Amino acid sequence: MLIENLKLSNFRNYKALDLTFNAKTNILVGYNAQGKTNILEAIYMLATTKSFRGAKDTEMIRTHEQISVISGKIFTETTHQLDIVLSAAAVKSLRLDKKETGQKDFVGVFNVVLFTPDDLILIKGSPAERRRFLDWEISQVDAGYRSLLLDYTKVLNHRNSLLKAVIYENQDPELLVIWDQQLIELGSRLMIKRANMIRKLGLLSRLMHRRLSNGQEELVLRYVPFFAQPQAPFAGEMSYDMIKEQFTVALRATKQLELQRGYTLVGPQRDDFLFLINQCDAKIYGSQGQQRTAVLACRLAELEYIKSETGSYPVILLDDVMSELDTLRQGFLLELLQHKVQTIITTTDISDFTPELMRDAAVFCVHAGQVQERR
Repeated sequence: MLIENLKLSNFRNYKALDLTFNAKTNILVGYNAQGKTNILEAIYMLATTKSFRGAKDTEMIRTHEQISVISGKIFTETTHQLDIVLSAAAVKSLRLDKKETGQKDFVGVFNVVLFTPDDLILIKGSPAERRRFLDWEISQVDAGYRSLLLDYTKVLNHRNSLLKAVIYENQDPELLVIWDQQLIELGSRLMIKRANMIRKLGLLSRLMHRRLSNGQEELVLRYVPFFAQPQAPFAGEMSYDMIKEQFTVALRATKQLELQRGYTLVGPQRDDFLFLINQCDAKIYGSQGQQRTAVLACRLAELEYIKSETGSYPVILLDDVMSELDTLRQGFLLELLQHKVQTIITTTDISDFTPELMRDAAVFCVHAGQVQERR
């Protein structure tokens, strides 16, 4: 999978940009606040329709402009044209091969893995951060999961509204039965997919981590479903029937408390997963160096996971991460990526890269929203 060309119109600090990428390594070099990360953000948008910075659509439109356009020429088994139109006055428009489409069909055409210095939040952050990671990674490779997640969210919202109506409007609590059944059915199917993904990603992460740590440490990813304690042994596969039974019991046990609080207390919206290094929770006991290595191993494992599910490697986006890694991990990362995937890297210091890597790389100098390829 490759991104061959990126065109921007009125996006962030770019009035207009037309950039053709190398099939291997692309290095965007320049001082901070010149627009390097904006390019990665635009590419990420083509894969996800969202900003990895958490920005609203209107915030990405160039100042004093009303419309912004992101266009990408993507090559998988064939060539696709992806376009996103951001408007100050309307919802964003998605186009696949020049035809308007919905998010369901747009997401998954183009896959990326993003690595930034902020990725430590995957370990140090809240369970919600890790659930977002799970949902996005599975959604990239499984359109059925995207639909399932949307359906579950709708049922959850309806059930929460009904719980409030029971409390404040004297609605009959027996009306919850139909929503309970759907919540259990859809939620259990979601959780099976999450458990399988963590199992596969965990195996790949363990192998990557062994190489990054010279075999000195062992990384395990452990899925923690909402009905389990973090120490519970749910590292293996779980059956749909087992999850459905646990879900049913938990929902029954919390029903009275839910009727007091007015929202659903159990379900996959409360799942989590752990990074364990030598069987210890990396969030609590890991040093920052250990945490960074674990996240890097997980990101590299994502490449192999997506390859195993789709048949092709995603494009990897590295936003100023070289300065965060020691020499050993820098070398391992660049050696691995050089031979497998198209890579787009931002940096302030070109000396981070070896002469061998530079021979096959395209280098783009970024300054004040202008990009010039260095020959």
